[in-house]
Amino acid sequence: MVSSRGYQRSAWVDRFNPPTVGTLKEGLDPVAAKLFDSLHDQLSTMDGVSVGYAWHGECWRWTIEYRTGHSDDPLAVMVPSPENLQLAVPLDRDFACSISTRRMTRALKDGLGMAQEPFDTRWGVWSIPAAGLLEDVVDLVEMKLRHLAKQAG
Repeated sequence: MVSSRGYQRSAWVDRFNPPTVGTLKEGLDPVAAKLFDSLHDQLSTMDGVSVGYAWHGECWRWTIEYRTGHSDDPLAVMVPSPENLQLAVPLDRDFACSISTRRMTRALKDGLGMAQEPFDTRWGVWSIPAAGLLEDVVDLVEMKLRHLAKQAG
């Protein structure tokens, strides 16, 4: 990106300058920006959820983390990649296995499958190309939030 002050890096890739919601959104196309707004609004207004930013290395770069006091792990992480808006959710195996998948969309099931055997990760990751999947992942995050609250007592 070139500005009147010379070369300027995208906020998403600029490791040494913490971003804001607005600067992360700037790199997205109009459709992704609308999905970004909707996802951010829904996650950030969940009961007991706080919002922060974290650098997750060269793959995810700057992310928006949604956290709750019920866990050391983030509740969810939005990856505002200009090429592929994503939501990542760390899932413990008990929670992932307890979810009924009978009425889930194929896309949601695929992301959940990544957090189960035989894969060696606990992260479910979804690309967010359309509003339909956005509703499904928000529902999943709400289920996880209820699960964490129940575990905490």
